[in-house]
Amino acid sequence: MRSAVLLHLTSERVPSQLAVGRLTTVVPSEVLAMATVGEILETVEHTPGCVGLLPVEDSFEGEDTAVLDRLVFETSGVFVCEEVVVSESLGAFRLRAETPEQLRTAVSHPRAIEHSHRFVREHGLATRFVGSIDEACKLVAESGDPTLVALAPSDAAERAGLVPVATSVVDVPDARTRLFLVSQDVAEPTGRDKTTLVLTQPTDRSGSLVRYLQAFSAHDVNLVSLHSRPIARAAGSYCFLATAEAHVHDATMRGAIEALWEAGAHIKLLGSYPEWEGEQVLAPFDVAPLASVGPDSPDEARSRLLRADGAPAPAGSRT
Repeated sequence: MRSAVLLHLTSERVPSQLAVGRLTTVVPSEVLAMATVGEILETVEHTPGCVGLLPVEDSFEGEDTAVLDRLVFETSGVFVCEEVVVSESLGAFRLRAETPEQLRTAVSHPRAIEHSHRFVREHGLATRFVGSIDEACKLVAESGDPTLVALAPSDAAERAGLVPVATSVVDVPDARTRLFLVSQDVAEPTGRDKTTLVLTQPTDRSGSLVRYLQAFSAHDVNLVSLHSRPIARAAGSYCFLATAEAHVHDATMRGAIEALWEAGAHIKLLGSYPEWEGEQVLAPFDVAPLASVGPDSPDEARSRLLRADGAPAPAGSRT
């Protein structure tokens, strides 16, 4: 592993600290917090020996397009070199008091409050947003107000001298966050890698996506993620972020890239990196979407979907 100065978002200190302990390609010589994604990317792109940790997906909100957009559209020499998934647990913490008053306000980062919706609702709490978990704990600790409660991981709350009200308050106990480690270098192949490409069609041409998919399939490259972003250059213009199970140096991926060029795609390499082999970021639901209709659903349910009349689906239409 190489040594590097590691940058992370101030607002994402907790998942970043967890991620640092799981990195396999970098040993931080120094860890620095920065306020914005743009600041981290600009520093990494122009400062040798720096790497950055950026949250790109979580269990509740899916992929963070704001982070990915900056990586795609605002950098030319920054590459994803590793991915890490961490689990976060949030508790509720307040000031130490002999006779605590009834809780009235939950204080935390907006995402933490969103993820703790059930706890906030059941306790009838108002909400107060701050910029980070650490800021929430500091505010509650220095407020002198026993009706405030910080929603935070236990280590952050304990450092601020707060005491627990509840040990787990998130709606889904095992919420996870995926982070990208970015640097100026493309990671070396490991034999179990992923590559993320940005594919742009120069003109609004029917069937482009089909041709792109065929390019991967023809060279036996398995796609694991594909999503699109409209771009402002012209009406109907899109770029596609495609992640596949291969390294850019693999012969199969090289063949797919050649085929993509033949299909008219402009390609940006976002990174090749070791595939994360631990727990994955999953949606917090283990059932099919409500009102899903399948081939074994009743005829009435399938007819209603085709009519799209908005009437409630009958029992048995969820498969």
